[in-house]
Amino acid sequence: MLAILWVAAGWASLAAAAPLPPELDSVMPPYLAIGKALAADSLKGVDTEAAAMKGLVERSGGGFFPKELSGDLDRLSRANDLDTARLAYKDVSDRLIALFQEHKVQTGRYFLCTCPMAQASWIQADKEIKNPYYGSAMLLCGDVTQTF
Repeated sequence: MLAILWVAAGWASLAAAAPLPPELDSVMPPYLAIGKALAADSLKGVDTEAAAMKGLVERSGGGFFPKELSGDLDRLSRANDLDTARLAYKDVSDRLIALFQEHKVQTGRYFLCTCPMAQASWIQADKEIKNPYYGSAMLLCGDVTQTF
């Protein structure tokens, strides 16, 4: 009986899980590159990656992405300092995380990380914490809280 319940629970979780929608898949490379740059205390490439991401968001059409995301990406692409970039990145991250959760993404390739000090979360492609909100000051601050 226990085995039947275990199998049924497994099927239910598979039915609830979903692959990464193509719209989200397209924006993840620039998003991940931005996170890596900020974790390295760098703005190098952040402007071009944010602009590329905005182009992908706008070309997706159909209202998949929240309309506020384009403005967040504009702020990120115009950021002249790490603090401003990190604040905009937090808003971008929050919107992407909401989409991952809304679409019940379960690929096993992405990890939701949360930093209690920054009171912020982000998505990474590996489990080793590289905190984009504090960079070298607290690079390892955070925990993997969910796998997508």
